[in-house]
Amino acid sequence: MKRYSLRRRLIAAVLLLECALVAGMSGATLVYTWREQVHAFDLMLRGRADSLLGQVHDAEDVNDDVTINLAALDLHRGDLWMARDQNGRALATSAGWEAPVAAALGNRQDAHNFRFEGRGFRGLVLHGIRQIDADDTGPGIARPVTIFYAASLHPVCAALRRAARFLLISGGLLLLITGVALTFLLRRGLAPLEQLSEAAAAMTPRQPRFYAPESAQATTELAVLGGALESATQRLEEAFRQQRVFVHDAAHELKTAVTIVKSSLQLLALRPRSAREYSSGLETCLADCARMEDLVQRMLQLARFEREPANHNTRCDLVEVARDVAAHMETLAEIRRVNIAIDAPGSALVPLAEEACGSLLANLLLNAVQHTPAGGSVKASIAAGSEVALEVRDTGSGIPPEDIPHLFDRFWRGDSSRSRSTGGTGLGLSICKAIVDSCGGRIEVSSQLGEGTCMRVSLPPVAGDAAVAERSTAKEPAMH
Repeated sequence: MKRYSLRRRLIAAVLLLECALVAGMSGATLVYTWREQVHAFDLMLRGRADSLLGQVHDAEDVNDDVTINLAALDLHRGDLWMARDQNGRALATSAGWEAPVAAALGNRQDAHNFRFEGRGFRGLVLHGIRQIDADDTGPGIARPVTIFYAASLHPVCAALRRAARFLLISGGLLLLITGVALTFLLRRGLAPLEQLSEAAAAMTPRQPRFYAPESAQATTELAVLGGALESATQRLEEAFRQQRVFVHDAAHELKTAVTIVKSSLQLLALRPRSAREYSSGLETCLADCARMEDLVQRMLQLARFEREPANHNTRCDLVEVARDVAAHMETLAEIRRVNIAIDAPGSALVPLAEEACGSLLANLLLNAVQHTPAGGSVKASIAAGSEVALEVRDTGSGIPPEDIPHLFDRFWRGDSSRSRSTGGTGLGLSICKAIVDSCGGRIEVSSQLGEGTCMRVSLPPVAGDAAVAERSTAKEPAMH
C-alpha cells in the first residue's frame, strides 16, 4: 500500500477549497463589475444621445428643414451615430457611420450589443421630439427626430480586464500567504499527533508500555486515543508479565517433578534392592509421573480456555453437571469425611460446553473439599434468574485477606510449603476464571478465617429447554 502524508493532503485540500473560493468570489466580482460598467455605459450612451438631440435647430417656418449645430457637439471620437428627421432624411452622421450600423441597431430603444468590423459595440435608438422656438406665448414647433447612437465596448472590456488582473494577483498572493501560514499552522497543530506516533513507534517487545506525551494528553481529540493506547499496552505488559511468570512457574513445577523422578531412580540405582524396594520405588516414580502428567494436562486446559472464547451455540445444564460432578467426588468426600450437598432445583442453562462446565465445577468442589477439615461440609447452590448464580461454600479454615487477590493467579498457592498432598498444581482456580471469562461471566471469592470460604460465579443464561428442565426436576434436588 502506498503511503501518503496526512499534512500534505490537508494542505492540498484546504488550498483547493481556497482556490474554489477565490475563483467563485472573483467570478462573482467580475460579473458584478461587468453589470455596473454596462449600466454606467448605458447611462453614458443615453446622455450622449440626449445631447445630440438637444442640438437640433429649425427655422421659424414650420416647413423649413431641420438642422443640427455640429459645432456645439462634444461627442467622443470613435462613436457611431446618426440623426434623421421624421421623413427619414439624415440630418447628421458621425465619421465612420455606415448603413450596417443602423441595421444592427434596428428600432430597439433599449441598449444592446452588436459587432461591427470585428469590434464590439453597444448602442440604442432614441426617438425624441425637439420643441423649436418655445416661449411664453406658445409651445413652439415640435420636430420628431430619431437618434441612432453606438459606442465601442473597449472601455468596459478594459475595465473588466483590469479588475480580472487585480483579482488574479490579489488571489494569488492570498493563496501564497495562506499556503505558507497553513503549512506552519498544520505543522504545529499536527505536532501532538506526530509525537504520539513517535511514542508508539518507540515501543519494543522489551518495553511494550506506551506513555502518551503531554502534548497529546492536552489535545482533546488525541487524549482519548492516548488513554486507550496506554490502557491497551498496560494490559499487554501485564499479559507479557503473566506469560513470563507462567513459563517460569511451569518450568519450575516440571523441573521439580522431573527432579523427583530422577532422584527416585538414582536412589534405586545406588545399590542392589529387593523386589519389594524396587516395586515401592517404581510406584513412587509412577505417582510423580502421574502428577507431572496432570500438571501438563491442566496447563493445556488453561491455555485452551484462554485462547478459545465460548461458542454461543453451545449450552449445558449447570444443575445436571453439578450433580454428576458431585456424584464422582463422593468417594473422595467420604475418605476425607466431608459432606457434599447440591441445592439446585429445576435447571439452569448456561452458554458453556459440558466439558468446560464440568471442569469449572470439579475444580471448585475439589478445592473446597481439599481445604475443608474432617466433619465439615461443602454446599453448592445454583439459582437461575436474570443470570445464573453458582455458590460453592465450605466450612474450612478460610483464606487470609492478603491471599485473596492472588487466588486466581497461575501456580499461586497459599500453602507456601507446596505440600504435595493438598497444595495441588495451583492452576485450578486459574482454569475456573478462564472458563468464566470465556462466556462473559464473573467469579468472586469471600472468606472469613475460621469460618470458611464462598466462591460465587455469575454466568449469563440462555433460552430454556423444556426437555432439560423436565429431566432436572425429575431428579432429586439434593445429594449427600
